[in-house]
Amino acid sequence: MDADYVLKQDHLREEIHVANFDGMPVFVMPKGGFRRKYAEIIINYGSNDNAFILPDENTRVEVPPGIAHFLEHKMFEKQWGDAFSAFAEIGASANAYTGNNHTSYVFWTLDNFDKALKILFEVVFEPYFTEQTVEKEQGIIAQEIRMYDDQPSARLLRETLQALYWHHPVRLDIAGTEESIRKITKELLYLCHTNFYRPSNASLFVAGDFDPREIFDVVADLVSNFTLPRGAAPKRLRPEEPEGVRGDAEVFLPVPTPLVQVGWKDVPAKGSGEALVRQEIATSVLLDVIFGKSSPFFTRVYEKGLVDDINYSYEAWPDYAFALLGAESPEPERLCDLVHEEIQRLLSEGIGRPDFERIKKAALGRYVSLFDAFDLIGETQAHLYQVGLDVFSYGEILKGLSMEEVSSRLKALDPNHSVRVIVKNPNAKKAR
Repeated sequence: MDADYVLKQDHLREEIHVANFDGMPVFVMPKGGFRRKYAEIIINYGSNDNAFILPDENTRVEVPPGIAHFLEHKMFEKQWGDAFSAFAEIGASANAYTGNNHTSYVFWTLDNFDKALKILFEVVFEPYFTEQTVEKEQGIIAQEIRMYDDQPSARLLRETLQALYWHHPVRLDIAGTEESIRKITKELLYLCHTNFYRPSNASLFVAGDFDPREIFDVVADLVSNFTLPRGAAPKRLRPEEPEGVRGDAEVFLPVPTPLVQVGWKDVPAKGSGEALVRQEIATSVLLDVIFGKSSPFFTRVYEKGLVDDINYSYEAWPDYAFALLGAESPEPERLCDLVHEEIQRLLSEGIGRPDFERIKKAALGRYVSLFDAFDLIGETQAHLYQVGLDVFSYGEILKGLSMEEVSSRLKALDPNHSVRVIVKNPNAKKAR
């Protein structure tokens, strides 16, 4: 069958063919000459979705934190055996992960693509849970939670989000807690799967040396052969979140050098998906201008011996947004002070046009290279589709980005809406 429509941008020489199956958009990106083939099913259901109203029932449901991640783990275990082994037997490599807002199931292969895609549909849309396997998984995930509790970078992120947010579920660990996962039952897993794992709440992205029509024919057969729940997904519920932050925090773990993270709580743009994406792009470019390795700030703190590297990021979703900046530093408090001082300086003096143009050009280069990273382009396309955009319109927004638009985002880095979290060696606590 032919595509419903084709997304493209002539100067990139890339196309994404799109068709819809029972409410599930299927995106096929032909990549002539590429041997590797890729497929990813994304379910719009993540760790934030712990409270919701069931469709057609007007019934409020609350489930234990960590259940979306727990469900992802269990989907590869079938009555007929282990799905990872089934992929391996035909030469495919599979994986999955859970985020705050979605769960992703992927595979790569050189051959047997149709067989691998059928297994992927079985993994995602045919659940199999028993009391015994659920109990076994509780022990496995509890061990995983304890492992991440002792991992400095993982603790730093979690503690920062908990310092930024009072009630929003983004502050919770994606895996949940040992206490919360003990409350998960097979009945709750089936409830969440039935209501969220449905075509209208999913998308499929395929990339490789394909004729898109052949892929659509394969998908049409799979959709007709699987019993998939129809209709809309539940309505997500979010708690009321105050504007302010909870405050700074310290964590004591055996680290050779302190880790520090500054977080800023932002307000997501309202009105349209494009406004939200513009906010995300502009703020990401701004962070690169201020803190990137080519910035005057990085040169100063590097020469002072305060950092060897700085990492930073920005996320904007309809119900929350935040910026993060992290580093290893022998003087974390001093580094934080310098970060805020630099932002205040730029609020007075503005960012330099040469810096903006250089960073924007680099961002456009990364955008073009994105089309050879199948996993990144697939996730990006699925996320943008949810807000009415696509990867090509993302490129147009980036191309048209102005320095004034980027400068206006400095207000998002408000010290009154920021926190600093430091991970220190326990010996530092004794010395105080």
